[in-house]
Amino acid sequence: MATKRWTYDLASEHEIPDVPELLLFGFDEIRSALPLTFHKHDGYEFVLVERGKASWELDGTVYETKAGDLFHTRPDELHRGGFNVIEPSRFWWFIVTPPQGDGWFRLPASECESFRRALQALPRVCHLGHDAAQSFAKLKAALIGDSPLRSSAIRQAALGLLLVILQPYGRQLPLAEDLTRQFERLVKRIEEEPQWRPSIEELALGVRLSPSHFFRTFQAYSGLPPMVYIERMRIRAACSRLAESDASVTDIAGSLGYASSQHFATVFKRIIGMTPLQWRTYARSGVGQ
Repeated sequence: MATKRWTYDLASEHEIPDVPELLLFGFDEIRSALPLTFHKHDGYEFVLVERGKASWELDGTVYETKAGDLFHTRPDELHRGGFNVIEPSRFWWFIVTPPQGDGWFRLPASECESFRRALQALPRVCHLGHDAAQSFAKLKAALIGDSPLRSSAIRQAALGLLLVILQPYGRQLPLAEDLTRQFERLVKRIEEEPQWRPSIEELALGVRLSPSHFFRTFQAYSGLPPMVYIERMRIRAACSRLAESDASVTDIAGSLGYASSQHFATVFKRIIGMTPLQWRTYARSGVGQ
C-alpha cells in the first residue's frame, strides 16, 4: 500500500454532540510520494509531522517541515504539497472552526478572543517536538471511545491539543542553539549543492561531532537519517530541474552526481512514485494550478 490512513470525518462519521468546532481529524502514513494539489478548508488546519519530512506551499512560499514540526493554514487559504506532492512521511492533522464570539468549545468570549489572537500570531511552522504526537493520539482515543462522557472527553482533548500548539513553551527546539545553527548551515549547503556527496565522517567533522553522535542528532533535527535526507533534497532539486528546464534526464542525472541515468531513474521513482519523464509531464500539465 502507498499510504495508510485513518480519518474521523464529521460529515460521514457519528456526530459529536456539543463539539461542532471539530471538523476533521486523522493521520496518514505515506510510503511513496502522492499528489497533493491546491485545496482549502473552512477552518484552521494543523499538520504535525511525526516521522519523515514534508513541504507545503502557501502564497508562493514553500515551508519545510521535519519530524516534530507543525504547519498550519487559516480558513480558506489555498495550499498544496511542495511541487504538488506530499513526500513519504507520517503525520497527524485536524481542522477546527475559527473562534468567533463566545461559546467556542464552550469557552467565554474573553477566552475565545485569546485563542483568536494566539492563532493569528502562530508561526506557519513551529517545532513542538516528538512528544506532541501523544496529544494527537489522545484526541483519537477520545473520538473512538464510547464513554457516556465522550463529548466532554473530545472537547477536553481538542482544547489540550490546541494549548500544546499555542503555548510558547511547547515550541522549544530540543537541540542546543549552537548545534541548531550549524545544522541550519549544513542544510542550506545541502539544498544549494544537491550534487554534493559527503560521507558521514565529513558531515560529522563539519559540525565537530563524532559520526555516531552526528547521526543521532541530525536525525532528531531533520526527522531522517543524514544520507536519506540528502537523497531527498537531491531528488527535490531534480523535480525542480525537470519541471523548469528542457535538460535531458541524462544531463540532470549527471549534474546531480548520479553515475547513470538508470540509477537516477530508479531512485527518483522510489521516492516520488513516478519516473522522471512522468514527473516532467505531470508537473507541466498544470495539475493543481
